[in-house]
Amino acid sequence: MRFVLKIAKWIPAALIFAASWYLSSLEKIDAMPSFLFADKFVHGICFAGLAFWVAFACGTNRMKKIPLPIVVTSVYGIIDEIHQSFTPGRECSFFDWVADTLGAVFGSICFVLVFCAVKAILVKLRKN
Repeated sequence: MRFVLKIAKWIPAALIFAASWYLSSLEKIDAMPSFLFADKFVHGICFAGLAFWVAFACGTNRMKKIPLPIVVTSVYGIIDEIHQSFTPGRECSFFDWVADTLGAVFGSICFVLVFCAVKAILVKLRKN
């Protein structure tokens, strides 16, 4: 049963990995915002969400454990950028990867903060 739960914890991250891979395969994404550096913002937000769920799957419950989800997400960012270089109309961008990695840091930190807040609420509820 524990093994099944460990695998199931990866489902949200796997869905985001798959969606990201699909979007990277498209020549053009029509629904992109048009403000300055919008593509970097979108990269950061998407990879923050991915890192949040990778942190969940990795059982990241303290700040000192955030390097693992950051590295996993950042390495996927590199793989994604290389994948894009083979997609017509797309290119491999160092700055997109930087945005991916910064998003991974943000998402991992957010997960730990949410985890700690939920844990504190549950402890309070148990005491009452």
